[in-house]
Amino acid sequence: MDYAKVLKGILDIGEAMVNSGAEIGRVEDSLYRLCDAYHFKRSNCWVISSNIQATVETPDGEILTQIRHVPGGEMNFDRLDYLNNLSRYACKNTPDAPELKAKLQEVMDRPPQPKWEHYVAGIMGGAGFAVFFNSNFMDTIVAILASIIIVALGDVLGKYEHNPLIYNAIISCVVELFIIIAVAIGIGNHVNYITVGVVMLLISGIGFTNGIRDLLHRDTLSGIVNMWNSVLGATGIAIGIALPILLLKGVM
Repeated sequence: MDYAKVLKGILDIGEAMVNSGAEIGRVEDSLYRLCDAYHFKRSNCWVISSNIQATVETPDGEILTQIRHVPGGEMNFDRLDYLNNLSRYACKNTPDAPELKAKLQEVMDRPPQPKWEHYVAGIMGGAGFAVFFNSNFMDTIVAILASIIIVALGDVLGKYEHNPLIYNAIISCVVELFIIIAVAIGIGNHVNYITVGVVMLLISGIGFTNGIRDLLHRDTLSGIVNMWNSVLGATGIAIGIALPILLLKGVM
């Protein structure tokens, strides 16, 4: 058994789980269970949302340490479900490193959700919240178009920018500029109702909630990181919305 490559495969599973939106405590638990299944004499695993570290002692007495930077990714609970199943399979059958790698690749190669589902979800979310915040029919039309812009721009920008402050600031600025211009030319009627509705697509409520949960589970550093990322994202939204309002004050 090539334990160095086995440990690499275990960390690969952990990284994929974090990127798919798994709870930090559950990822740590999975890593410990996998290490125990491969009969490491001693294992020490540490996980936060951006980093995974593991030091193990193999049955042969060799000490192995591997550190993995986790850049982050889009939540994918379908993939996470299969990763959980893979963890259980590996704990039960302890496949060697090549088989473990092949099984993980099967999970990673699962087809992603169709793009149209992202757009439908974005439209339903943005337009639904706009109606909830008292938008009329024409405001809802603008909210639908603004939601499409958020999803499309998010797909493009997400490939290059992972800082929530910059990411949300750019998208919010573009969308708010569109909303102001649309209302100015008579398509919509209420900038404030539309803005409050569509901006809900960018608010990281899940991240902040996960941060509180991590703190309650004594994963202090991970909780602080998640909550701080949410604060940065909210700051980016505020900056992105305020800038067009200040620049186009005479149009509103």
